[in-house]
Amino acid sequence: MRRKILFSQPALNYRFTLLFLLALTFIGCSKKLLITSPLAVTPDYLKQNAFTAKKAFVLKDNDLAFASKIDIIKNAKNELRLVYYIYDLDETTAFMTHALLEKIKADSDFRVKLLVDYQWNYKNLDFFRWMENQQPNGIQQIEVRFYNRPAVSVIKFAEFMTIGCAGDTIGINGKTPNCADEKQRYLNKYNSLLLPEAEAEMSLEAKIFLAGFYSKDPNGLLFATQLGYARELQNLAENSSSTPTMTEDVKENLKKVMKLYWTAKTGNNAERIKAQIQLSIMGLFYGEQLKPFINGLETILPFSLKDLDNSPLMTNPEIDYITDYSHHKLILADNEVAQLGGRNCANAYHMHPNNLEKKYIFMDTDVFMDLDTRGGDIMQKTYDELWNYTTMVATTASIEKHAPIGYLYLINKATKMAEASCPKNLSDLEKQGCALQIFVQLMESGTEGLVAEKQNEWGAKYEKYLQSYQDNYLDKSTNAKQWTQLETLFDSNNGYIQNNTLSNTLHSVNAIPLTNQPMFYVQNVPYNLTILKRGNLKDRKFGSKYDQEIEHGKMIQKLWEDAFQAACAKSNVTNKPVEVIIHQGYFSPTEGVVHEMNKLMNSNICPNVTLKIYTNSIGTTDLTPINFIGRRQMQYLLQKNNEFNTDRFQYYEYNKDRLTQEVIDNFLNQSSVKEEISSFSLHTKVIIFGDAIYIGSANAEFRSYMMDTNNGIFIEDAPELVAAYKKIFEELEAKQIVVEAKQHIKFNDVKQLRAQEERDVAALLERYSVNEQESMANRKAELEFFIRQFYATLDQVTVAMKKSLKKKKLKGPSELDALLKVF
Repeated sequence: MRRKILFSQPALNYRFTLLFLLALTFIGCSKKLLITSPLAVTPDYLKQNAFTAKKAFVLKDNDLAFASKIDIIKNAKNELRLVYYIYDLDETTAFMTHALLEKIKADSDFRVKLLVDYQWNYKNLDFFRWMENQQPNGIQQIEVRFYNRPAVSVIKFAEFMTIGCAGDTIGINGKTPNCADEKQRYLNKYNSLLLPEAEAEMSLEAKIFLAGFYSKDPNGLLFATQLGYARELQNLAENSSSTPTMTEDVKENLKKVMKLYWTAKTGNNAERIKAQIQLSIMGLFYGEQLKPFINGLETILPFSLKDLDNSPLMTNPEIDYITDYSHHKLILADNEVAQLGGRNCANAYHMHPNNLEKKYIFMDTDVFMDLDTRGGDIMQKTYDELWNYTTMVATTASIEKHAPIGYLYLINKATKMAEASCPKNLSDLEKQGCALQIFVQLMESGTEGLVAEKQNEWGAKYEKYLQSYQDNYLDKSTNAKQWTQLETLFDSNNGYIQNNTLSNTLHSVNAIPLTNQPMFYVQNVPYNLTILKRGNLKDRKFGSKYDQEIEHGKMIQKLWEDAFQAACAKSNVTNKPVEVIIHQGYFSPTEGVVHEMNKLMNSNICPNVTLKIYTNSIGTTDLTPINFIGRRQMQYLLQKNNEFNTDRFQYYEYNKDRLTQEVIDNFLNQSSVKEEISSFSLHTKVIIFGDAIYIGSANAEFRSYMMDTNNGIFIEDAPELVAAYKKIFEELEAKQIVVEAKQHIKFNDVKQLRAQEERDVAALLERYSVNEQESMANRKAELEFFIRQFYATLDQVTVAMKKSLKKKKLKGPSELDALLKVF
């Protein structure tokens, strides 16, 4: 029996042609429509961190977020775990510290763990030791640890910078001294030592050097080096028997080399770049004259010092990543209740505009969570892994072994005594020598008394700030603040949110409630996070590599990459529009995010996706260089991908003038003066991927990917939460608090962009009255040189972007991310 013919020959030809055309569409030379989601099956790195929040609130209001933190502390039963990048003693942190102290006072079995960042918080070391010493029950109940302690290579570096050479090696037979080799032989002893052993071997000078480094105190650095080789430095600059004659200017510049070098490594962004430029100028103008002194300079600058594997010590990643931060934000009570997000512990994160905080009030996002058992266990385990990671985490007792801050107090005292007692007609070098003699005499009396005195000062500050918060903030009323007690905002024993009508004036959404919400806890840490390696935390990971994010501990960026692709795939499968929204205070995307954005704006891959960015303007940010870098990146994307110029891409910035007006209209009280009150700046770290959302501490920039620890939560399916969050954008746009600003990143070419950069730099100089500052009177040429170098680095960003977008797939280390790390 013949089968029935279902299609005639013309119909078959038509069907074949249709299938052929479809095949060309999906498997031809053009890029494929993305239809496979990497999150369709939950990957292992998320699966092991899945939990449910029985009750949760996304907190947009600063006072509400602070009230919930205090509520967590007050209702904790047995223990609290906290980790923050910034824990600054001011009004709100004093109030929070008071709540912690009340808990341990009431219960001798209660324990508090606080992990803070070493770089940011070392200068306040004795505040944290004061906290540990508050022992109302006669035992220590609060312990503080510091993240990113100095590694062995950093200790070697400090030793090199502070040990002098034997006197008989200087200037023998008119030859250049071989001081660097002598130091190398001495430092070889560290090659086989573990960290505790290396600390035990440290010289006092190296310890003082590290104290000066971490406190950003140039006086400490100078005193430490003087103790070791001040005579050699002076001989180097003044001994004419073995060197050409040098002018006084060259001598003075030589004396500054050491200080400049360490400013280049340890200062803030502007200071570092300035010092690097000054070092470059010295090499440019004095190179020939300095050649006979090269080995002498190696006494100070260890450019040729070799590491254990015979590589230059200066290239050791422990030194290159010396400023990695602990950028986590978390408070966890009894494995039951937690809060995380973007807020640190300082006034700027826990207040509305007021005259206690003069600069910025940050607009931010936290999440309060009542955890299920699994969620509590996950957060405790991940916290304890970081807390116990002794490779990078130091106790206050171990800090005393490698960076005793008491010697800085002694140096301070010696400097003040020298000003009063040393002859007035001394040169700078002689004044330092006089102060050094006084310091050596004072060392005989030790530092214990000065340390105790400093801790008493911190205690007095705590009491002052605690009272100030009550008198000058809680009890004060403004148009937008009528409450006077935090319990009237948030009380977990009485239905949680008590006052959802309080006004932050910017938008009506203060808290978004969630019930029985599945979530994932995600984090970036300096060790391998694959399941097989979990718990084996010996090997520190530096930076990251694409395709190996989890092995390098960078779970958050791996999640973002997968979530971008999942949003695209969903839009293609459903054939419905999907919005990806980046709401970030600091936007200078990593190479991975650049590539994902470029895919989203490719109609052959993600035709139904709209990409929106809401970020700070140059006028509202507290980190201006980020905006300049991000603008370079976006300008190149807009120039090379025309679909960024369509409505599928929308770019908004916060409006400085409108935010200022909000402060004037709603937050001035009778005693406030406009110039003395803080304004708003965006600090939020949120990304929306269709109906999924990330909320946490990671910025959409290179530090969060390459360097720092971070944490957050990811909710895969939360359409109601996303809809409520989008309402914030609608209100901000309606009030023109955020404004469409694509014109700020759209330029025909780099030349046109440079002209805008020059206008913005001029405006910044005027904004900060740089040209009027007395300290800048004789430094115009230096400033101009710095600005030219800044532009040159921005040009490198454009070149790196050009190279990056030619790549079909990212793999291994990133040249673009490494360049951005310089900033």
